Amino acid sequence: MKTYDITSVCNALMDVLIEIDDADIKRLGLTKGVMHLVDSQRQKEVLEQFKSKTKVTELGGSSMNAIRTLASLGHKTVFAGMVNDDEFGNRIRERMTSLGIKSFLGGHNNESTGTCLILITPDGERTMNTNLGASRLYDATHIPHKEISESQVFHFCGYQWDTADQKKALKSSIETAHKHNTIISFDLADPFVVDRNRDDFVSLIESEADIVFANREEAKLLFNTTPEETARRIAATGSIAVVKLGADGALIVKGKEEFRISPVPTQVVDTTAAGDMFAAGFLHGFLKGRDLNACGKIAATLASDVISRVGAAVSIEALEAARKI
Repeated sequence: MKTYDITSVCNALMDVLIEIDDADIKRLGLTKGVMHLVDSQRQKEVLEQFKSKTKVTELGGSSMNAIRTLASLGHKTVFAGMVNDDEFGNRIRERMTSLGIKSFLGGHNNESTGTCLILITPDGERTMNTNLGASRLYDATHIPHKEISESQVFHFCGYQWDTADQKKALKSSIETAHKHNTIISFDLADPFVVDRNRDDFVSLIESEADIVFANREEAKLLFNTTPEETARRIAATGSIAVVKLGADGALIVKGKEEFRISPVPTQVVDTTAAGDMFAAGFLHGFLKGRDLNACGKIAATLASDVISRVGAAVSIEALEAARKI
């Protein structure tokens, strides 16, 4: 028996969510619906332009979103990342303690704690400006090898594929997971990230990953084909392919088996963390030994709930519904 259900190494960020208009996206020269990596100065400049707007803050980072949801579902969770000993860093530590997550948050005072500015347009789409800050300084010396070896699942995402040290850290984590029969779960994260790291990600899928999460656009970029064909190509490597298709639901493929997951009808308010909550729901079902169809239904339940309001947190009602599926 393993001590922990899931361990993740990822960027430790604080999300700052602001509702804006489409005209603001154009004015800022941003590409709607994707993640933009920015430096600290650019982040300050954009935040200054919206200083009069109401802001919602919550723990951020793709894997952190999934981990805190799994913790809320009662799983034994571990998270490792890098923060500064500043206001946001301290808030991240306190929040993780309150959620019962065992954390390994290295402190680095040369860079501020990373932030993700999430700009939400009236159609519910989110456009992100991400300043990784201290997260970019994460390296292999901070890896919780013992916890990874004692976990059922090691989960990570493409956002961590930013610096040479971060890549080394992830590769070291994956080696430990392999050595100790820990299942490796990989979320591609964002079309921008896939476009930058396509060859590395294909190699990871072919040789390392046991579960792969992708959305429609990420799937298209990965193999330059349809999401359905991408799912089958991922499954051909021996991995479980989980491809999110937005309003069309999702496709889960394992070997020759294919499961179509119907979407849960929802009024879209904010798509922030929809993919992260889908991953959390799927992994919850997987860890509980549910079949892949049930895993998909749980995932769709959590994803539909989080997009029904501003902010990257699912409701108590959705958590209860997920437990009952």
